[in-house]
Amino acid sequence: MTDSNLSTRNPFEQLALGQKPSVSNNDINSGNDNNNDPNHSASQLNWFHKLLALPAYYWVLITQFLIILPHAAHLPLWLMGFALISILAQLPRIKSKFKKTRHLKRLYQGMQMLGFLLGLAGLWLTYNATFGLDVGVAFLVLCLISKLWELYKRRDAYVVLNLSLFVLAALFLMDQGLVTTVEVIVGTIAVLLAFIALNDDSNTRGDGRLRTLGVLGVSGLPLLVVLFLFFPRLPPLWSVQLSGQQATTGVSDSMSPGDFANLGQSTALAFRVEFKDTPPAQSEMYWRGLVFSDFDGITWRRNPEQPPPWQPSEQLPVWFEQALATAPTEVQRAPSSYEIILEPTQQRWLYGLDYPLAPRQDIGLTTDFTLLKYQPVTQQLRYDVLRFTPMRIDPELDDASRRLNLELPNKGNPKALALAKQLFAQSGSDPELYIQAIERWINQTEFRYTLSPPKLNNNRIDSFLFDTKAGFCEHYSSSFTFMLRAAGIPARVVAGYQGGELSRGGKVWEVRQMDAHAWTEVWLAGQGWVRVDPTGFVAPERVEKGMNAMTQAQGASMFGDGAGAQISYQQYQMLQTLRRLSDQASYYWQKDIVGYDQDKQAGSLLKWFNIKSVMQQIAWMASIAITVMTLLALMIWQRRRKRWHPADLPLVKLSKRLSKHDNTLARADNEGQLAWLERLAATDSNKSKSDFNINYAAIESLKQDYRQLRYGRLSALDNGSHDYQQALKQLKKNVRSLL
Repeated sequence: MTDSNLSTRNPFEQLALGQKPSVSNNDINSGNDNNNDPNHSASQLNWFHKLLALPAYYWVLITQFLIILPHAAHLPLWLMGFALISILAQLPRIKSKFKKTRHLKRLYQGMQMLGFLLGLAGLWLTYNATFGLDVGVAFLVLCLISKLWELYKRRDAYVVLNLSLFVLAALFLMDQGLVTTVEVIVGTIAVLLAFIALNDDSNTRGDGRLRTLGVLGVSGLPLLVVLFLFFPRLPPLWSVQLSGQQATTGVSDSMSPGDFANLGQSTALAFRVEFKDTPPAQSEMYWRGLVFSDFDGITWRRNPEQPPPWQPSEQLPVWFEQALATAPTEVQRAPSSYEIILEPTQQRWLYGLDYPLAPRQDIGLTTDFTLLKYQPVTQQLRYDVLRFTPMRIDPELDDASRRLNLELPNKGNPKALALAKQLFAQSGSDPELYIQAIERWINQTEFRYTLSPPKLNNNRIDSFLFDTKAGFCEHYSSSFTFMLRAAGIPARVVAGYQGGELSRGGKVWEVRQMDAHAWTEVWLAGQGWVRVDPTGFVAPERVEKGMNAMTQAQGASMFGDGAGAQISYQQYQMLQTLRRLSDQASYYWQKDIVGYDQDKQAGSLLKWFNIKSVMQQIAWMASIAITVMTLLALMIWQRRRKRWHPADLPLVKLSKRLSKHDNTLARADNEGQLAWLERLAATDSNKSKSDFNINYAAIESLKQDYRQLRYGRLSALDNGSHDYQQALKQLKKNVRSLL
């Protein structure tokens, strides 16, 4: 591309070539009436007008930044860095340096091709040659970035902006939250402003661009509402998954007490619960997640040899029917139900109260009553759960399960082993008395609950029970389970959440990451697996009132000692307040907007309009959309149609009537009314070729009436006054008598 004939290029192409546009942009604020208004801040006004008046080339670059930035949450950092470099490289000051010599031009073109090829290689290595939803979005972003290096003409800008809309829409494939929606709205506004600027690039003051944006946005909103309400909610034709394997939030698939010296207390939302029946007491809200039976002395893990989960399409398994037979008759017939709205975790396991069953075809159930989804939860998930309680789980324990839940490492933690044998012997080898003995020993020892425990050595059970004596739920459940196994009592650790809080509306329970919890299940003869929460031995308020209430009561001491703990506590309070307000707005957005599915549409809107088929639904949608578009067109026509002064309107009609007989008698667009009347009188005196006669005397009266109404004494009067209306009637009468 050559730099010749720059004066004939438009401002966009001049900037794209790294040249200063021939149209100066220094008069952006000249002639702005608002600058003289003392009620306006000059600095703010200048900044706003300068932003609107930016050339289209700069608006295209701004749009790319606003569109690619929200993808930083789920795209590789190297791709975001390449995007930033690509946007900066298109700035005219930088781009012009590459256009000075032929060698730099070739370097610029080579960077474009090399960047795209290296980007493909980066995607291949980053995602391990697998294809998923995030890989497709990343490739789309890479294509957009690479196209920026070819930004020279308006045609290139149109391609970039249209591709930007696809990249922007791809955000909804990753998340449909309220924040994402705001990001998409901001990006869409930027794209529209860029399109407007492309068609108005010679407007160096930016006048009318904001008004055009308002017309486009306001006129599109009614149609958007109609499509949202009436468009048929179709099930997805396919499903795609993320390629990443690491969890972003939620309970981990293993538990290692002592790995961290400080537990960050997050107020991020884990899930919401809507109870259809009377909810249980907060102290009974144990949201069951994973069950850990394998212990190597440091880390608790799931049983690697667990049988495959039961599938909903199959008949109820024997182990579930045996447990259900131990429940009361009313529980068997009508278990309590509730709905969980789970935030994305990138994991398969779900949560439910003891003991759960999800009547969904894509959610299975393991023998230890863990809900498992077929695919990882990459988007917000709503699922119904049935609660069967009380039930006796495994009243008869088979040998394999007994060995698994009694297994301990051959070495390590000698003090805990000795204490377990001592307390078990003192309890008469009675498991229930032994549990009470452990509880008494903990209460008589100076144990404390804290989110900032000291680190533990390799003998973690001994280090916690006899040295640090400070920890949170993982420490207590791990040590308590170890003590039970050491005495020959089968036991396992359950990880999930405990408690929650009512939302501001008072109808929905919110469970947050700070409610993450671990407890113990112990097997007792004749009772099966029984839940025992050793955290309640030392911090009963954690179980009875919830984590948030406990944190509020104990204050900064929960976060350690010193000024750092006070700062952490204040930060926690501030973030908690902001998070709750944000989550409440997000809840209603997800429930009423994103959750407006086929069932809600059929149960409300279609029922109101008595729509019984898809064809009727489409017909209603089309008719309402056409009506809305017609009304919008009429409104726009009404606002844009030319409005005449009351004294001018009769003369305009006269001109139209005369033009039907002779076009030369009609008033020209640049001709004044009085000048036109003078010409009519001259035409009449010169014997016009018209086939009708014009009354010269009427023209003189017409001119006199018009002068009075437009320029004389009557022009100062209100249009509705008696004198003005009388003169206007006389004017109309003279118009009629003219022919």
